[in-house]
Amino acid sequence: MKKRDIVPFGLRLQPPLKERAKREAELNRHSMNTEFELLIEDGFKWREMQKKQANA
Repeated sequence: MKKRDIVPFGLRLQPPLKERAKREAELNRHSMNTEFELLIEDGFKWREMQKKQANA
């Protein structure tokens, strides 16, 4: 994806959640932005799997 295609998005978080994400990003050697993107993608994948299992 081109950098100009990425839309800025402000996100308000509870401080403990932000700190946890910061620690995870550091452990994974990611920026916090990348860490949030990966977490959101994983969340969508998990939801899709749950929906498929519920419909099986």
